[in-house]
Amino acid sequence: METTITGDIVQSRAVDQPDIWLGPLKNLFKNFGDTPKDWEIYRGDSFQLKVEAREALRIAILIKSIIKKIDKKKLDVRLAIGIGDDAKYVNRVSEATGEAFVYSGELLEELKEKKIHLGVKSKWPDFDKELNMMFKLALVIMNSWTSNTAEVAAILFKVPGITQVEISKRLGIAQSSVNDRIKRGSVYEIIELDQYYRDRIDTLTSNQYSYYP
Repeated sequence: METTITGDIVQSRAVDQPDIWLGPLKNLFKNFGDTPKDWEIYRGDSFQLKVEAREALRIAILIKSIIKKIDKKKLDVRLAIGIGDDAKYVNRVSEATGEAFVYSGELLEELKEKKIHLGVKSKWPDFDKELNMMFKLALVIMNSWTSNTAEVAAILFKVPGITQVEISKRLGIAQSSVNDRIKRGSVYEIIELDQYYRDRIDTLTSNQYSYYP
């Protein structure tokens, strides 16, 4: 099972200095391997990266939080998760072939047309339908994250299990402020969604004859 995330920066041209999001994005991607074999940023505001299927949503939300914490109201990110078999990654992830690569590329174009910022496409249509509906509801929350909430969300999705006290020490703010940011952004509920996604992926990948067609 292979997974590709294809994405682009929304309203990138509204930012005079692209380095404010390019730098954080590159620093994040370095945790997932080497460029251009494992990840690549191209055309200035588009990117692709290879990830594990069960980690894909966590990483997608982490990417979103990294972009949303930049204090530019129009700046956001569009993310298409493609999950499939027989992906072939050679020297550049952007030149990969196979289902995951095709699915993520096709989905990104669909998301652009529908003005949706997150989606998944796989060989399991019922899974896609179910999760994409959940993503739409979650995006109502995540698209409205302030930079402060996104800052806390980025830590929670980068360091799963980290406590509010640890976050408060890291950011130099009161634990009550951390709690307020989490509540305002329904961040724990988004973490629950990630766990639900993981459970579904585990079920699908552990049983070829899943109830999903």
